[in-house]
Amino acid sequence: MKFKPNPLLYGANEDFFSTFRLAIRMKEIVDYDLLSRSVEKVMVRYPYFCVCPEREGENIVLRYNKRPLPIFPDDRTVTLGSSESRGHLISFGCKDKTIFIDVSHYLADGMGMDPLLKSLLFLYVSECYGVEGLATDRIRMPDNSVCEGEFAYPFPDRPIEAEPVILPKVPEESYCLDSNAFDNKGLYAYHLHIPQKAMMAKASSSDGSPVSFLSVLLYRALHQLDPNIDKPVVAHVQHQYRSILRAPMSHHSLVNYIPVVLVPRLSQWDVEKQNTVVRGQVILKGGSDADVVAVNRLIKAFPKDASFIDKRAAMARYAENSIHGKTFGISYVGKMDWCGLERYVDDLHAYIGEKHTKNMLLIEVMTVGEDFSLTFMQSGRGKKYLNAFIEEIRALDIPVSLIGEERYTLCDTNLLGR
Repeated sequence: MKFKPNPLLYGANEDFFSTFRLAIRMKEIVDYDLLSRSVEKVMVRYPYFCVCPEREGENIVLRYNKRPLPIFPDDRTVTLGSSESRGHLISFGCKDKTIFIDVSHYLADGMGMDPLLKSLLFLYVSECYGVEGLATDRIRMPDNSVCEGEFAYPFPDRPIEAEPVILPKVPEESYCLDSNAFDNKGLYAYHLHIPQKAMMAKASSSDGSPVSFLSVLLYRALHQLDPNIDKPVVAHVQHQYRSILRAPMSHHSLVNYIPVVLVPRLSQWDVEKQNTVVRGQVILKGGSDADVVAVNRLIKAFPKDASFIDKRAAMARYAENSIHGKTFGISYVGKMDWCGLERYVDDLHAYIGEKHTKNMLLIEVMTVGEDFSLTFMQSGRGKKYLNAFIEEIRALDIPVSLIGEERYTLCDTNLLGR
C-alpha cells in the first residue's frame, strides 16, 4: 500500500523543522502501557499515518510501514523518517500527565490530525474510565471503514481555471522584532489561558474572530513598545483551503498563510476599527478566489515532470519564500468538538517553530473547556513582547492567566536518509 505525498515533502531539509507537536495534558498521570495499546489499536484505522517516505524513480511515495510505531515513555523528540522513528513520520510519547504526538507537517496539519487525536483519546479513556456520555458517533473507531477522501491526493494535475484575481500586494519590507528581546538559547513557549466568553464578547462587537482580535492586540503591543515603528507589521494568519479542493476529510496539510498588513497609521485607531481592518483582510485574502491563487501557486511551483533533485530544489525555494516577510504568525484551527472527552483533559498545546530565526514570534490558539489556550512561542526566553501583549488584553478588561513557560524542542524530518 502506498500513498502520493504532499508536494511540500520534497522540500524537507535541515533548514526547517517542518514538524509540529501536540501536547495533551490529562487530568491524571498517563499510563504508558495503556497509551501504547491505544496507539496500536487506533492506528489500524489510520493506515495513511503509518508510512515512510521512499524514492520511486524521480518521485517520492509514502509506503505503508509495518514496523511498530515509536511510542516513548518520555517527552523526547526524534528525527521522523529515520531509524529513531523506525521510518515513521509520526511518534508518540507520554510524561507525567501529558501525551505527546509529533508529526511531520508534510503528512498532516492541525485539522488533519483532529480525528486521530479524538480517536486516540477515546480509546485511552475507555481503557481507563469507560465511555459513558461520549459522542461516539463523531469519533472514528478502529473497526470503521476508511473513506477514500481521507487519504486521496487532493491537488489537481494542473492549475485550477479561474478568472484572474488581483490581490493586494505585500510590502517588500516589514517590521522586524528585536532579536535582543530573546536569549536565543533555544525555542521557548509561554502558555496563556483566556476565557472564551470574555474575549469573544469584545471581539464580536466589531465582527472579529479570535485570530483577527489577537492579531490586533499584538499589533498594539508592538506599537506600545516602539511608538516610532515606520514599517508595516505583517501578520501571517494560517488559513486552510480544503473547501476549494473539495477535500474536507483530507489528512494532508492544506494550509496557506494570509499576509495581514497593518500600516503604522492604524496605531492611532481604536481596537474596533483595527479589528475591522484585519477581519476585512482575512475575508478578502482567505476567500475562494484567493484560495485558488494559493493552490495554483503551489501547483505551478512543483515541477512534477522534473528530476528528483530539481523537485527538491523547487520545493525548498517555495518553503523558504513562504516564511519571509512576516513580523509574527498566528494560527487557530477553530473551536474543537471534543465529543465529551474534555472532561478528561486539562489543556492542549500545539508547538511549532523555525530554525535559524532569531526573532521568531508565533501564536497557536486552541480551545479547551471554556478557555482559549494560547501557546506564545519565541526564538528564546524573554517577556518583552509577552508582557506588552498581556497588558493590551487586560486593558480591555479581559482576564488572562500565564499558566506556564518552558523551553521546547521539535522533531526533525529525515527525507530518504539525508
